Amino acid sequence: MKKANSGKARLLILLLAVTALSVATVACGSDSSGGGSSSDGPIAKIDATERIYTIQDFIDAGFKKAKTYDVEGLPEALEVLYGFYGVDPYNRQEYEVRFYPSHAEAIATGIDYADEVTGPDAVLLKDVQRYKEGLRERRLCTGNGGHHVGKCDLPKYFDYVVVGNMILLCQGKDSSISLQNCADMMAVVQ
Repeated sequence: MKKANSGKARLLILLLAVTALSVATVACGSDSSGGGSSSDGPIAKIDATERIYTIQDFIDAGFKKAKTYDVEGLPEALEVLYGFYGVDPYNRQEYEVRFYPSHAEAIATGIDYADEVTGPDAVLLKDVQRYKEGLRERRLCTGNGGHHVGKCDLPKYFDYVVVGNMILLCQGKDSSISLQNCADMMAVVQ
């Protein structure tokens, strides 16, 4: 009799473990946004929306355009915009927005180039970086004097998001600040 109860207990424990694992798998894999995105922070790193964004969408949202970059050296890119955004005009953040024909092209060719220029391992040397246009703006300078005197070997954009057909590189001292700045920018883009 003891052996039968022991077997039932093991079976019950096994069933509970399988049920718990199934619930955890479904919960971790769920997506409440419906856009094919996943997010552990203020914004999804990749949002597969079918929307096609343009420079005008950002201008209409209050983005201050500083430059448009030549796209030579950035495969499949249609346009690249550099500028500033912030609700407080004295505390604006810098952004680089890369536009592609579709979400598929942004993912297929754009992510590799975005990874290269963001994060703690960003490639900021002119001789090494593949897409050189805008390199100066991608660097953060430390010390007094900015680009003229300081050491300019830190990444200005610590992270990025892919939303529809564009990749948005966002200023920040770490990934969480960059992603919050991306979220702030995308919250006003209609």
